[in-house]
Amino acid sequence: MFLIRLWHYLKGYVIIIVTGAYAEKFINICTRRQILLWDVERITPGSVRMKMSINGFKKSRTAARKSRCRVRIQSKKGLPYILTVYKKRKGFVAGMLVFAILVYLMTSIVWSIDIQGNSIVDTGVIIEQINDMGIYRGTLKRRINPKLVADTLMLKNSDLSWVGVEIKGTRLIISVREGVEPPAVVPVDKPCHIIAKRDGIVVSIIVKNGLALVKQGDTIIRGQVLISGIIESIRPEFGARYVHAIGEVIARTWYEVKREVPKKETVRKRTGNEWNKTSVYFLDFKIPLPSGKNPFTLYETSIFDKAPVIGKKFRLPFGITIQRFFELYEEERTLDHDQAIEAARNSAETELRKMIPHGAKVVDKQVQLIKEEDAEYLIITAECVEDIAIEQEIGGD
Repeated sequence: MFLIRLWHYLKGYVIIIVTGAYAEKFINICTRRQILLWDVERITPGSVRMKMSINGFKKSRTAARKSRCRVRIQSKKGLPYILTVYKKRKGFVAGMLVFAILVYLMTSIVWSIDIQGNSIVDTGVIIEQINDMGIYRGTLKRRINPKLVADTLMLKNSDLSWVGVEIKGTRLIISVREGVEPPAVVPVDKPCHIIAKRDGIVVSIIVKNGLALVKQGDTIIRGQVLISGIIESIRPEFGARYVHAIGEVIARTWYEVKREVPKKETVRKRTGNEWNKTSVYFLDFKIPLPSGKNPFTLYETSIFDKAPVIGKKFRLPFGITIQRFFELYEEERTLDHDQAIEAARNSAETELRKMIPHGAKVVDKQVQLIKEEDAEYLIITAECVEDIAIEQEIGGD
C-alpha cells in the first residue's frame, strides 16, 4: 500500500470533485476506459470526491461530457507540482542544494579524534602516528581503514596489548589496552628449557613436553631450569634428545616494599590567583590570542574546550580553548604517628601494585614496622601464587 501511494506521489495526481446527477455513470465510463480512480467518497447527494492521475484527468473529459457531469480540480498533489512551484524560486533551490552538499560533507568527515584507555603511551604519540598515516581531523571517513590503523598502532607500540578503531558518526574513536611486554617466545621448532622468572616455592608442576627437574615443595631461584629440554637416554650410546619443553610451574612468590615513615609532608595549595591563556581553533589549526606571559613559577593547569554542539552529539570542529593556570604554594605540615603510617602505607601499596604481575594472585599480605637508628620504616610483603615458567632457548642466555 505504501509503495502504491509513493508511486502516485512521484508521478503526481489531482483530487477532483464530480458534480451532477449521474456521477456513478462518470465513474463507470472511467473504469471501462481503464482510467484509475481511488479514494472515492460522496460528499453530498449530488457530488463525489476522488483522486485521479494527471494523465487520467486529461482522458476523463469525454466521460464528463457523456455523463453530463461537471468536473473541477480541488487540489494538485505530488512531486511534479512541487518542482513546478520551485522552478521560479531559483535562489531557494540553489540554497537547498548547497545545504544538502554541506550536510553530506559534514557527515562524511572526521571532526574529532578520541584516544581512550592509554596511560603509558602518550596521547600525543598516538596522534602523531595516525597523522603519519594521513589521518587528521577533516579526513574523509571512507579513506580510513580501521583494521589497518589498529594493526599499524600495534606494530609501532610494544606497550599496547590491544587496539580497537571505530568510526562513530563524525568521531574517530581509538581504544587501547596496555599491558606488560610479553617475554620472548622460542619458536616451537627449536629446543628450549623452561626456567624460573623469579624465586619461589613450587606449588604444582605440569609437564607437557620435556623432563621435570623440580617437584612440589622445592625452593627455586630465578633462572633455574625447571623443565629440561634435554632428555637423556637410559642407554648412553643413544645419546640425548633435544625437545621444545612445554609446561606450567605454579609457585609461591613474595614481593616486598620498604618505605620510611615520614614525620612531615609537603602539600600544595592554591593561592586563589589565576591566569588564562585563550586560543581559537578550527580542526587542528590553533591560533593563540594575545594574553601575555605566565606570571606563576609554581602552578597547575586545566583545559576547558568550548565548541558549539548541534543536538547532543554533533560537535562542530571550531571553538575556543581556555587553558587556566592556578598559582600554588607549598606548605609543610607535621604528621602525627597514625597519619605518617597511613602515608607510608599508601605509598608502599601503590608501588606494590606496580610490582605484582598481571595474573598473579595475592594470597597473603603482611605489614611490619621496624626502627633503624633515628628512622622508622614500614615494610609490606605480599605472598602470591603465579606461573613463573618462561622459555629459554637451549644454548641461549
